[in-house]
Amino acid sequence: MKSIMEKILGAKIQSVAEFGIEGLRDRSGCETIFFEVQDTREPRNTFRKLTNETNPPNAKSGGVSEYGCSIEAPNGTVFYALTIHGDVEGWRKDIELGAEKLRVALAKLDGEMLVVDRQLEFPLSECTVEFF
Repeated sequence: MKSIMEKILGAKIQSVAEFGIEGLRDRSGCETIFFEVQDTREPRNTFRKLTNETNPPNAKSGGVSEYGCSIEAPNGTVFYALTIHGDVEGWRKDIELGAEKLRVALAKLDGEMLVVDRQLEFPLSECTVEFF
């Protein structure tokens, strides 16, 4: 099926897993943020609450989407990736405010470290990274 779609589209189709951890690095016009999920059976619910908590929203354009990656820190905390595009600053502010209201930790990648709430750091080599 994938090869048929590639022929139709005229380009190679890649999954998130093929990009690996490098695909999670911030790119021009995009930013990746990891959000804590306390009930790992329901990451989508946390995502919806987190991105819809501020009213009115600060973001004026663009959007946020799930990325298809989770990182489990050595302390057992599980984070799921989301990507922001468009009004990155507005979306970042909305997500930070939502996380504060929901008491959900946020994390970013900084080199080979997972940095949680700008305070706690975990080497990626000690984390469990999963793509789906």
